[in-house]
Amino acid sequence: MKLKLFLFAALTITLIGKTNASCGSSNCPLYNFHYNLEGGLHLRLYTEYINQDKIYLGSKLSTIGTVPEEHDEVNTLNSITAFQAGYGISNRLDIGFVLPYVHREHNHIHHENGQTNLENWNFSGIGDILLTGNYAVILPSMEKEIFFGITAGVKLPSGVTNSVNAEGETAEVTIQPGTGSIDEIIGANFRYPLFTIQTTEKDVYSAIPLIIGVSYKISGKGTDDYKFGNSLLVTAGTNYQFTKTAGLTLQFNVRNQDYADTGTTGEPSANTGGTWMYLSPGLNLNFTDNIALFGIIQLPVYINVHGLQQASSFNAQIGISANTTLL
Repeated sequence: MKLKLFLFAALTITLIGKTNASCGSSNCPLYNFHYNLEGGLHLRLYTEYINQDKIYLGSKLSTIGTVPEEHDEVNTLNSITAFQAGYGISNRLDIGFVLPYVHREHNHIHHENGQTNLENWNFSGIGDILLTGNYAVILPSMEKEIFFGITAGVKLPSGVTNSVNAEGETAEVTIQPGTGSIDEIIGANFRYPLFTIQTTEKDVYSAIPLIIGVSYKISGKGTDDYKFGNSLLVTAGTNYQFTKTAGLTLQFNVRNQDYADTGTTGEPSANTGGTWMYLSPGLNLNFTDNIALFGIIQLPVYINVHGLQQASSFNAQIGISANTTLL
């Protein structure tokens, strides 16, 4: 298999996951680095499903309304479809972008003047575009050598920020498809083949790599001066190509997010940020040398949120990727 397909192949999903305030807008916090050699074009279309129907108080499962608020969160269903593309400008430098389309359904119980009302939103819209650049500091000449690269990116305020419900009430900032902010992203990526193991085919061996990714997002002020907390994502993973057409992936993801500055929204900052840990097994099916179907399930093993927030029992993503060379 070509070197560029080995470099972080199969650990696909979104570039930077996002876990927002108590309303529970979310993306899968999964590692997604893919490096392209000069002239290499990598395309990916995927969809992810996150149903945040659990309520957490700190690290404990809780119930709706445990902490009295102006409104009590009930659930948020997130369905995100995204197109991703990356191109190798040279053997050491590649650029890419991600364009998401967000569908979100959100329910909460609003309390006002002694009355209780169930309010809901159901909307779709374009999300914020993410632009990235990757530079290979250490570029291996063969699969069995170390790879080390650095990443920089920017998320642009291109997404919809004025979604409303059937009554014409604008959705909260934290569940809008776009944040209205410019966010900066820096990161580093490391790959080292630990050993090789025989596949199901005679005399065919697969490299078992250690893959580590670290990224840090610095959030800017967006809609109504809301500033999401800065976030750190650390991932360790590996993959095993057990046949020519099928492979397994495994990630362990740790995400930590600071408290948000809620600006002029009046939302409680105390219900933002926290720490999440996930175990994420996946499967890749290669239709050809250049086209593959991938799927992954993300299972939470530890959740400790600030205040009272929504969480999901699992996250899921499925998609298709394609590689070609334009040279």
